[in-house]
Amino acid sequence: MRNKSRWYSVILVGLVLLLASSLSACGAAPSSAPPSQPTPEQTTPISPEEPKGSPPQDEPSPTPSLTPSQTPSLCELKIHFIDVGQGDSILIDYGETEILIDGGDKSSGIEKYLTSYVDGAIEVMVATHPHADHIGGLIDVLADFEVQEIWDNGDTATSKTYSDFMSAVKTENAQVFQAVRGNTIEVDGLVLKVLHPVNLNDTTNNNSIVLYLSYGQIDFLFTGDAEKEAEASMLIKSDMPVPDVEILKVGHHGSNTASSSDFLTVTSPEVAIYMAGEGNGYGHPHTETISALCNIGAEIYGTDVHGNIVITTDGETYDLQLEKQAPPVTVDTEPSPSPEESEQPTPESQRDVNVQITNIFYDGQVPRVESDEYVEITNLGTEPVDLADWVLKDVSEGYPSFTFPSYVIQPGEKIRVYTNEIHDEYGGFSFGYGKAIWNNSDPDTAALYNAQGQEVSRKSY
Repeated sequence: MRNKSRWYSVILVGLVLLLASSLSACGAAPSSAPPSQPTPEQTTPISPEEPKGSPPQDEPSPTPSLTPSQTPSLCELKIHFIDVGQGDSILIDYGETEILIDGGDKSSGIEKYLTSYVDGAIEVMVATHPHADHIGGLIDVLADFEVQEIWDNGDTATSKTYSDFMSAVKTENAQVFQAVRGNTIEVDGLVLKVLHPVNLNDTTNNNSIVLYLSYGQIDFLFTGDAEKEAEASMLIKSDMPVPDVEILKVGHHGSNTASSSDFLTVTSPEVAIYMAGEGNGYGHPHTETISALCNIGAEIYGTDVHGNIVITTDGETYDLQLEKQAPPVTVDTEPSPSPEESEQPTPESQRDVNVQITNIFYDGQVPRVESDEYVEITNLGTEPVDLADWVLKDVSEGYPSFTFPSYVIQPGEKIRVYTNEIHDEYGGFSFGYGKAIWNNSDPDTAALYNAQGQEVSRKSY
């Protein structure tokens, strides 16, 4: 009798331990191992400077990807589309594991929102591209939270926001990876596939990192500010076809420069979420985009109308939670006015905006190592224009490109973007490029794009 009782005790203890093990596996990082890192075949880590502290340990064996049929029982996954105004920030919350995609601008306050959801460290941070409305808020996040991995696309910018962000990245001492098509980001059973970019031969927006997350039967696509050119590039690739998804994060804040009919037909989302500021001066989301999404039968939600949007899924079904209760957006939805609407800038389409490339200078003295060559840009209109996030690019070769910081060019004013030198009297703009840009193609052509990615001027040398 005493022996039988002892065996009952052993069996009971075993069942308790098995149950505890099953519960702790739901999104919890292993306590004795570092976070899951990409394998060398996935990508090569890059570091902005030599990391401080101990050298990295040997990387663990890669975690095999889980397909829906292989996942016996999925834990609750929450995707937060966070209202950061005119910008993007998305939190993937999986138990004690968190992945942050972008952080809005410097004034977003994203770090305060994260406090309620982040358990310990942020396992992965993704900066889709170096525009201020995507990386600015990440600076405070890096100051307030431990971040274990940081992924970017390797693109650069000349803005102070970008400089501050890179300084914060260096201070963080996290592992830094450059995302390219074909990479996977794996952590605690979650697998995000990188669908874009292949290279950095396009505009800053079109170089955005695009991520695909499949969780059971529910698929998500996060597109950053990728526009129609990037969408077309993904559609023609057969190695990683663009997936049919349940949830689409709409590209470039709902701008008409993104969301082509071909792309939407292939992705065929049930729910489309755009991220834009209430009463923003860009007119986001554009009517053409909303109409295109309606045409494919998507339910449309936006942070300007619905505030924070949280999707919760068990891998089979999903629920939508809105901070502000309102019907889905349609072409008939009235734009939400900003409390300071009278102070909002008038959209460029309604103003006399006429900023043009007026000269490309190359003296030919030192071929292919030129530093004092420049592109001259003139405001020929009657209104001052803020050049923040405008892009000047060598379109003959596809690179390099220069993204303007916030700078207001006055009517009649001329500024110059030098190849390598800096001249404060002409705005202080420079590609920081070590060789000639403008006399090595026939013809050699510069193009200027506004903040919405629309070409506004083109000139050949």
